[in-house]
Amino acid sequence: MASEHQDVDKEFEEWKEKHGKKYKSEEEEAKRKKIWLECRTRVIEHNKKYDSGESTFECGMNHMSDLEHHEVCCGGRRSCQEEKNDS
Repeated sequence: MASEHQDVDKEFEEWKEKHGKKYKSEEEEAKRKKIWLECRTRVIEHNKKYDSGESTFECGMNHMSDLEHHEVCCGGRRSCQEEKNDS
């Protein structure tokens, strides 16, 4: 079990490096890792359906895998309000 946890930790570290992710605090990193883990679980579960023919497409992790839904919809910003303020 500890090895599986270490493997996931290593996977998260490699994902952060690949996508240039750096967080401002330990709390922010913990929050983002939790979101990333939830996304990873959804991807794994979906791909099981793909492998069994229940889905027509495969999913994967990307640079947005640590973002909440509303952040993805706002182009990766923390809120859509930031987008309005940046204009």
